[in-house]
Amino acid sequence: MAKEQKNSKKKKSKKKKNDKKAKSTIVDGVPTDLVYVKKSKTHGKGMFAAKKIKKGVVLGPLLGRPTKKDGTYVLWLTDKKGLRVTNDYRFINHSFKPNCALTGKEVVTLKSIKKDEELFHHYGWEE
Repeated sequence: MAKEQKNSKKKKSKKKKNDKKAKSTIVDGVPTDLVYVKKSKTHGKGMFAAKKIKKGVVLGPLLGRPTKKDGTYVLWLTDKKGLRVTNDYRFINHSFKPNCALTGKEVVTLKSIKKDEELFHHYGWEE
């Protein structure tokens, strides 16, 4: 009987360990286990790494509505075609030394990003 109790305790503890491996929660295309939004020292709000993120990781898609008018959170795809970004990727601030980029409409890391480091991409402006 004592052996059966030990075996059942081992099974329960293994199950608890596996439960700790939480699946990524994705909100509007943004994996909340990888990134979060908070006040930025650079400008307004920014997006930060919730944990170390390796180079080449596709973080997710930019979601938004097409627009022809300029405004806050508008990403210009061409001279006449813009995307008003509606998910939290709109909080990625600009840098001439970015650590992520937009490939099509997806955000991808250009290098390893440390936990709590702010994410930046180049808006296409000239220095």
